[in-house]
Amino acid sequence: MQRILLFLVAFAACTEAQTPRPQLSAVQVQQYEAALKSNPGDRAARSALLDYYFLNSGLDARVAIAARRRHILWLIENTPSDQLAGTSAATIDAAGHRLADPQGFKLASDAWRAQTAKPDIGAAALANAAYFFKLSDQAFTMRLLERALTLEPGNKNISAGLGEVYAMAIMGVTMVNKNGYPLGADPRQVDSPLARQAHDALGTSTNPYVLAVAGYQLSFQGAILRGTGKLAFDTGPLAESVLQRAVSFAPGDPDVASYMEQHRAIQREIQGAQRRR
Repeated sequence: MQRILLFLVAFAACTEAQTPRPQLSAVQVQQYEAALKSNPGDRAARSALLDYYFLNSGLDARVAIAARRRHILWLIENTPSDQLAGTSAATIDAAGHRLADPQGFKLASDAWRAQTAKPDIGAAALANAAYFFKLSDQAFTMRLLERALTLEPGNKNISAGLGEVYAMAIMGVTMVNKNGYPLGADPRQVDSPLARQAHDALGTSTNPYVLAVAGYQLSFQGAILRGTGKLAFDTGPLAESVLQRAVSFAPGDPDVASYMEQHRAIQREIQGAQRRR
């Protein structure tokens, strides 16, 4: 089992890794903060600072938390459809790690709910809001992404987000890291009405990208959760079924085919490890 987990960790790093940004100096941080005071719409400055406060583990957590709250609230209230507002650096957790900020989480949650209540909100802002809530309120996340897809039915990124949250609800996932590696799960959620709703949605969906991403996450995250004793059932058969439906709806799509190939690679590794026991 340890071999499988090591394989999946390496698999996540290869498939999800992002190019790291260069670290900012103290002088650059001051310059960017000053630039935002005179021009709050300076996207490059805000993006650099968001990454700095999110990724700099050597920074005093109290400083980082206060700065992150300020920048994230500005994004939500002023540019909710900007891609920056839908990144990991623009999320706030109420608990669980050194940057947890319960007060900031409440303020950001309220700000996002106010935005999503607007009748003229666009699909991009809905998707960004959904990304913020995908661990803390998966039912709300589903509704947001389903609304977004009614506005942009062909949007692959929104479809992928919905597929991911369906899979997470089915498995009861409560925490993931930046590579999509599941760090926590609640076994009580596996039999919840939300999990059944997600399962039923996958059974009726004809969107190949929703299905493909859901199937892949069921395979990848499910293998990790089962290997670490956090999931009582094998998600492999469900992943296979969901991915086969995805391929049937988009037989020539390379993205869908890639998700199926990744699923099959994970299952081969699991089966090989079982034979070696």
